[in-house]
Amino acid sequence: MKLTRQQVLLGCLVVMGVVRVGDYVLSSLIQGPMQELQGETRDLNDAIEKRQKLLAETRRMGQKIESWEQRSLPADPETTRSLYRNWLLETVRAAKLRNATVDSGSPANRRGLYRSMPFNIRARGKLSQITTALYNFEKSGQLHQMTSLRIIPIGSSGQFEMAASVETVLLPGNGRKTLSRRPSTVLVSDSRRDYDVIADENIFGIGVDPRDPMHHTILSAVTYRNGQPTAWITELMDDEVHKLASGEEFDTTALAGRIVSVSEESAVIESGGEKFEIEIGESFGEALGIEIPRDAGDPLDGAPGV
Repeated sequence: MKLTRQQVLLGCLVVMGVVRVGDYVLSSLIQGPMQELQGETRDLNDAIEKRQKLLAETRRMGQKIESWEQRSLPADPETTRSLYRNWLLETVRAAKLRNATVDSGSPANRRGLYRSMPFNIRARGKLSQITTALYNFEKSGQLHQMTSLRIIPIGSSGQFEMAASVETVLLPGNGRKTLSRRPSTVLVSDSRRDYDVIADENIFGIGVDPRDPMHHTILSAVTYRNGQPTAWITELMDDEVHKLASGEEFDTTALAGRIVSVSEESAVIESGGEKFEIEIGESFGEALGIEIPRDAGDPLDGAPGV
């Protein structure tokens, strides 16, 4: 049977209509819902991923808070003031720094979340001793940080004045009566010797006298002035004499302190909260039992009349 042109055209129109209807059905009833479902699935996966990240971050913060609580100083300010001040003094004196003083400020409330308490340290000594003190400070895992540090050379004596400011954190609810002994993880090296380069390098670019002022500062004489005994403290390295009566303060390269009392052959000196007796002809180092370094030179070298 031969189809007419009209029949062929009609058949083509029918086929096109069926294709269009099928495309509509596929896109609206099948592909549309599938795409919508895929979009919802992506949103759900994104939400799950965000929640997992939030949960992981919450866990990390929980671990940090737990660590902070273990490292925190006691919540009671007076307990912290007493314990931490003593710890700082012990740390400085263990490094054989001299004229060590530590004072504290008032605790500050930080938005009701925690309190902080400032401390100030002053001491005097060699750069190697300062390095040791700083190493021991950073080795401690307590919740503290050094906010400022100033090191000033004392002429060419090889001695330095150190002044540092420290801020401590007191978390609430911490009823501990002792300081944390947890070690720190901030040091690049755990070996103290790795930091000797700091003292070995002449970072201040000055000539340094190898003699120790502690062994070249002596009680050279005791005289009487208006009936009162007067101690003569002589700095042999600078040929400078300090004539002091009981109660008077002095500041030498070796030590700064106060004369507590003077007798015919000796004097009692207070420095950095500690007292010691020194006899005529004796150096500060001898009075304190400090070993004379090999390169310190003769303690009486340069003494007047010797």
